[in-house]
Amino acid sequence: MRLFELLYKKRKKRKAFFSSNEYAYFLANRFKLKLFPSFPYLGKNTNDEFDIMRTNIILQGLDNKETIEIEVENINKHFEDGKPTHEKYILTLKERTINSPYFMDNNIKVFIPFFSKALNAVYYREPEKLLREPFLELRNTWTGSLIDPFDTYGSELYNSSFTRLIKVGQKDNEAAFFHYDTNTIYFINEQGRLDVSIPLFDKYIRYPNYAHMLERIKPVVDRYIANDRDGFIMSLYEQNFISKKMLSLIRRKCKK
Repeated sequence: MRLFELLYKKRKKRKAFFSSNEYAYFLANRFKLKLFPSFPYLGKNTNDEFDIMRTNIILQGLDNKETIEIEVENINKHFEDGKPTHEKYILTLKERTINSPYFMDNNIKVFIPFFSKALNAVYYREPEKLLREPFLELRNTWTGSLIDPFDTYGSELYNSSFTRLIKVGQKDNEAAFFHYDTNTIYFINEQGRLDVSIPLFDKYIRYPNYAHMLERIKPVVDRYIANDRDGFIMSLYEQNFISKKMLSLIRRKCKK
C-alpha cells in the first residue's frame, strides 16, 4: 500500500469543514455551475473538501462579477448631477467591494478569476467601459471570455481571500497549503491542481494536539519538499501527527 493511501485510510475523521460557512456557501450556490459548462470537473464530489474549495473560487468570482456590474449600472442610472465621473465609479466600487474576495497578480486585483487580467483591469480600473460595447455584452454573454483560472493563475490563486487555505511552503512551482477545518496539508502544482493531500492525525490518536499547528507543520513540509521520505515520516511522528501504532503500520505496509 502507498504511504498517502494509508494515511488517508487511517485518518481521524473530522466534520468541521462540513459544518463550515465554506460548505454552506457551496451548497447554496452550486446550482450556478450550470453557467460554466467548460468546467465540468467542478462541484461533482460533495465529499471532497479540496474540490469544494476550488469550486467556491469560481462561485465567488461570479458573485464579484455580478456585484460590480450591478453597481456600475446603478451609479450610471441614479447619478443625478450629470454624467458620473471616472473617480465616482472607482470610489464607489472600492467601497462596495471592500469585503469581496480577490487575488493580487502583480498590481492587478483579480476579482473574477475566470477572466483574464486584462478584463479584470477593466472591471476594477475602468468600470464605466462596462456600459459600452464590446464590454456591455459581458453582462449576459461571457462564456466565450472564460479562461481556466487554475491554469492561468496557478497555486497562488489559493493564497488569497478566495479560500481559507494558509500557505506553509513552496519549492519551485509547487506550493503547500494547510486548512484548519480539514487538518490537511495540500500540495498544489503550477496548474493549480492538487498533487497530493496529507491528512494529519490518525484514528489511533485519542486526543489530538492542535497547538502551534503551523510551527509543527513546517518540518513535515520541508521533508516532503526535500523528497526525504524517511524524514517526512519521522517528522509526522515527532510532531504528533501520527501515532506510534500508525508509524508501525507505515513501516510494515508501505514500501518505497
